[in-house]
Amino acid sequence: MDNDKSALKQLLEAGEFRRGDDPGRKTMDKVFDTRTLSAIYDVMKRFKVDIIDYPVSTGKESVVFKAVLRKKNIAIKIYKMSTLGFNSVREYIEGDYRFEKEKLSRGSVVYVWARKEFINLKHMTELGVRCPAPIGVHKNVLLMQYLGTSLKPSQQLRSIRGENLEKFIVSAMKQYRDMVEKCYLIHADLSEYNILCYRNNSYIIDVGQSVPMTHPMAKEFLKRDINNMIIFSKKAGISESELEIPEFYYNWPDDPQKLVRKL
Repeated sequence: MDNDKSALKQLLEAGEFRRGDDPGRKTMDKVFDTRTLSAIYDVMKRFKVDIIDYPVSTGKESVVFKAVLRKKNIAIKIYKMSTLGFNSVREYIEGDYRFEKEKLSRGSVVYVWARKEFINLKHMTELGVRCPAPIGVHKNVLLMQYLGTSLKPSQQLRSIRGENLEKFIVSAMKQYRDMVEKCYLIHADLSEYNILCYRNNSYIIDVGQSVPMTHPMAKEFLKRDINNMIIFSKKAGISESELEIPEFYYNWPDDPQKLVRKL
């Protein structure tokens, strides 16, 4: 078990976890509290995770690790208790009918956020949209498919160069079109940073903030997503006409609720 916890030990030594458990205490961007450490231990035991290997992505609100489960590579995403801003994520949850009964607090919002991403990934996977297939979720820890090799994770779309860039942009827009038209989900933060390129295909990631089309801001989120991708594509020499843009970008439905009821 000592080897299993080696990555966690490194985090502790680097100050990634704080030793106290005062939820009101201000912490640095890269700090987890001890509740998170406890949740990770619970996940390792419950899902029988063989080893947590190394971090593949570090952001303000989460860290993603490569891990091994039943001799297969997986990804473990850990949402940071102290830096997931309550007000910044609140609008994505409160306007989502699937979470309308949730009583949000600064202490619970991170758990809802993790569960929201799990549900969105599950919905997308079931309807054939390429994304990391979810495995499980516990508190602020999400287990999902790992995209990459044993040596390194897949590249973000923003890092692709040369003749493959157009292929991955076109693939990404096809997946996003399916996300919108099949799942009736709007990503709400789509950009070249939230698309991974793996085995000649593009995968949509980071869908915690993604909302159903019934969300009050869904139309605006869709426009923002598409405009981000159009701008990035033009820089790569790809015109808007070459992209598979969701029909709803041009013709928003009068009553999105009717579409969501079909699910």
